[in-house]
Amino acid sequence: MKIRLSLLVATLLWAGCDSDVVEDIGARTLYLRLFDTPAQPNDYHYEGWINIDGLDKSFGKFSVDEHGRPVTLDGTLIDAGRFETSFDLDSSLYAFVTIEPPGDADDVPSQTRLMGGLIRDHAAELLVTNYEGLEDGLVLSMGSYILATPTNGPNTDETSGIWFVNLTAGDMGRGLRVPVPLAGWHYEGWVQVEGATLSTGAIPHHSRDDLAAPYSGPNPTFGFPGEDFLHNAPPGVNFPLRLGGAFIIVSLEPDPDPDPGTRSTMELLRGRVPGEPRSDSTYFLELNLDGFPAAELTIPLPVQ
Repeated sequence: MKIRLSLLVATLLWAGCDSDVVEDIGARTLYLRLFDTPAQPNDYHYEGWINIDGLDKSFGKFSVDEHGRPVTLDGTLIDAGRFETSFDLDSSLYAFVTIEPPGDADDVPSQTRLMGGLIRDHAAELLVTNYEGLEDGLVLSMGSYILATPTNGPNTDETSGIWFVNLTAGDMGRGLRVPVPLAGWHYEGWVQVEGATLSTGAIPHHSRDDLAAPYSGPNPTFGFPGEDFLHNAPPGVNFPLRLGGAFIIVSLEPDPDPDPGTRSTMELLRGRVPGEPRSDSTYFLELNLDGFPAAELTIPLPVQ
């Protein structure tokens, strides 16, 4: 894995450095390198944490610049991703990164834990699907959907609505097989079509209605997450929406969401509607963990 390889190279480089170059590096210094980690909007930001003997200790708040590098909250580059701590790192057990709200000034991690990892041999891979990260069970996620418009009655504009259900067993069953969202997170469905990205609503549970229905009609839904795209079309989009060729996405979104209505980069499930879809068919989504945020953390050995 590229992260493990880069960790090994980094460790060898530090080990081979001249003593007059690294003489100031001790057990209170760590380095953080980020991968696919976007800046958070609206003054939300990240905070890094080290667990030492069961206690979570902050190693610093940071944001991310346009090159994916950690910067201070005022935008100053954190050179080489180097953080200095006020505490010894010798007993570090694991590390993790949270998303924090604007003005956060406490020393307690938020519930929105993005990625984490165990510290072994003075280094850690911080992953969304790792220890103290978001959720191990994400790798088993599956999804399916149908096209239908229950909220305007039967046999009307049936390919203008998307519902996360499954008809392959005969009866209508849930289409999302995903872990129950941890505190600090929710799922959200999206339709990407005609140059627009439209939310189907935040999804608190796979077998209940989602939390919004801005485009649906007045009739009852199926009782599963989804949306009919019939009314209140946003500018530049034509309703009833024709979903042939559209991309269907289920993303992971922070809760609270720094930018509601905008899809995060964490697309868990993704699929494309056939060009000529059928309203009585079940279509399947593919698992997508590529491009999820990750980081590598290194604690150089103290110079003797």
